[in-house]
Amino acid sequence: GSRVSAQGARAVVWGGQLQDSDRPFGFAMEIARRPLGSLLAAALGLALLARAWGPGRGFCTAPHGCARPGVTTPPQLRASATQPLAEHGSVSRGASAALGGSVAAGLVVTLVAASLSRRSAAVGRCSGLIARRAVTDEADLSMSALMSKYASDIKAMRAGAADILDGQDDEWLLRFAIEHKGDVSAAVKNLQEVIQWRKRAGKNIVESAAKAVEQAMAGGKWDNAPVLSAAPNSAAISKYLTASQIVLVTLPSGDLCSCIRASAIDDKAMMDEVSTDQLIEFFIYAREVNSIVADKRSRASGKLVRLLAANDLTGVSKFPDDRFQKALTESSKQATTLYPGLAGPTVILNLPGIVRLLVSFLTPLFPGAVQSRIKFARGPMSYLKDLSDALQEPTRSQFVTDLEAVLSA
Repeated sequence: GSRVSAQGARAVVWGGQLQDSDRPFGFAMEIARRPLGSLLAAALGLALLARAWGPGRGFCTAPHGCARPGVTTPPQLRASATQPLAEHGSVSRGASAALGGSVAAGLVVTLVAASLSRRSAAVGRCSGLIARRAVTDEADLSMSALMSKYASDIKAMRAGAADILDGQDDEWLLRFAIEHKGDVSAAVKNLQEVIQWRKRAGKNIVESAAKAVEQAMAGGKWDNAPVLSAAPNSAAISKYLTASQIVLVTLPSGDLCSCIRASAIDDKAMMDEVSTDQLIEFFIYAREVNSIVADKRSRASGKLVRLLAANDLTGVSKFPDDRFQKALTESSKQATTLYPGLAGPTVILNLPGIVRLLVSFLTPLFPGAVQSRIKFARGPMSYLKDLSDALQEPTRSQFVTDLEAVLSA
C-alpha cells in the first residue's frame, strides 16, 4: 500500500474533524443516569456554573488545552514539573481569570457527570463517546491481532450484507466489527447506511477526497494544496480555520491527532459568511480525508491507526455561535455513523489551575472505560503560543511527545 509519511499527515492542518468531545458542552446533552453522575452535575456543576453568570460576565467555552514544557524531562515526571496555569500573566489575575476558571470548571464537571452516566457496554447504535471507547478498549492494535479477533464477526457481516457489498475487503470491514463488538445486526445496519451514503448523498465528497489525497501524495511528499482546494466551500471557510485554529499531527504511535483551539476561531464572522450546511459538508469532507490517510497508514504499518482529538482550552471566554455549535453537533453525529471504529481517546489541554485540581480529585471516580477515552493534561502548555507552532520544530517534537505522555498516563 501507499506510504503516508508523518509530514504528510500533519500537513492536513485544517482537516482535523471536530468530534463529539470537541463540541463545547457537547457532553451536557446527555442526562446523567447514575447517582454519582447526578450528584456531580447538581452539586458541583450548579455551584461552578452559577459563578460564571455573575453581572457583566460572559460564559466561556473553548474545549482545549495540553501538556507540559520541557522535552528533556522524563515523561513520568513531566506532569509534576510544570507551573500552575494561574502563574502565567495572561490568566493570573482579574475577572477574566475568574471567568475562565469558572467556565472551564463547569465544562469539566458537566463532562465528568455525563461521562459517568455512559453505559459500560455499547448496545445497539453507538453514540460518539461509545464510538471512541470502542477503539480504546483494544489492548492490541496490530492489524493481524484484530483481524484474528474479529474474524467471525467479519464473516457474519459479509453473509448479512452480501447484497450490498461490492468489493470492500476485510480490512475495511474491520472498523465496523470493532465499533459494534459482536452485534452483527447493528454492524450490518451501519454498513447499509455507510454504503448508501457513499454511493448517493456523499458520492461527491468521497470521490473528491480520494482524488485530492492521490494528488497530494503524487510527488512522494504530502502537498496539502489539492486537498484544501477540493474541500467544499473552502474559499470562505479556510479563512477562519487555519493552522492557528486546527492542526493535525502524527503521534509517535502512528495515530493521527486533531488539535483544536476553539477560542481562536472567529465563529460568528465565519457563520455570517457560510451556512450551517456548508460547514457540515466541509467537516465531513475533512473526516473523509482523515479516514483515507488513517486506512492507508494502517495497511502500510500493520497497526490500526486512530483519529484522536486534543481540545485546547486556552483563552476560553464565551459560548460559541449557535450556528457554529449546530454545525459541530450535526457533523459529529454524521461522522460517528459514517466512520465507525476510527475515533480514539480525547485529550483535554490547558485547563485552568483550579480546574486541574478539581479533575485530579474526580478522575479516580471515573469508570475505567471513561478514563481510557478521556485524558486530562496535568499541566499547561506554555510553549505553544500559537497552535500553528505545533507544526514546526522543535515545538512539534515537544508537542507530540507531551501528548503521548498524557495518553499513556
